[in-house]
Order: sequence, then structure tokens, then C-alpha cells
Amino acid sequence: MLFKMILDGSGEEERPIVRGLLKHLIIGFGCGLLVGAVGLFLVLQALGNMRLDMPIIFVAAMMLQFGPVGGLVGVGIYLSRITDRSRGDEDDNDEGPGGRKVHVETPAAPRAAPVTLRPARA
Repeated sequence: MLFKMILDGSGEEERPIVRGLLKHLIIGFGCGLLVGAVGLFLVLQALGNMRLDMPIIFVAAMMLQFGPVGGLVGVGIYLSRITDRSRGDEDDNDEGPGGRKVHVETPAAPRAAPVTLRPARA
């Protein structure tokens, strides 16, 4: 419901960006849950000989804490893709922080022959 409201509130040119953002958020959240489940399994295997009297809510909390972190990582990956400044327009040649100043290499002057000093003859 929340995602539908976000999509309905976006304009036509913003819709693909919002759709990609939501897709990466869901995929990242799912991958985070998967990492949490694998981590929980590894912890339980490592502590297999111990008697663990944990309520099931603590087990779920250990697994679920990786979900939001994974979602944020997914959103970060998507935002780094859409804000990549290494390609694109040539009209963005501003100097200063974040600008893309075009640096033109000038050829170096040719080197002179090395000078060798000979001892004076007496």
C-alpha cells in the first residue's frame, strides 16, 4: 500500500526512478534477511553443544535486524548507479567541488642532450 502511494505520487518522468528504487529496496531487504538467516544458522551450529533457552522472539530479532540494513545497502547501490558522473553530458564542466573540469594535457618540451663535464687538461 505504501509503495503504491509512492508510485502514484510520482510524476511520469520520475516513475522509472521510483520503481527502480523500490525494487532495490525490496531486493536488498530480502538479501539482508538471507544473510541474517545464514548468520543465525552459523551461530546456532557453533553453539550446538550449549543449551540455549532463548525465546523465539530473540531468534527472530537476530535474523530480522539484517533486513533494514540490507534494504539501505540496496538503495545505496541504486543511488550510486543513477548519480554516476563518469559518463554523460559535456555541458557540466564546472570547476570546484563536484564539477568535471576537462584537463587538457600539453606536450612537454623536448629534452636537451645531457651535458657531460670532462676534466680540464693540464
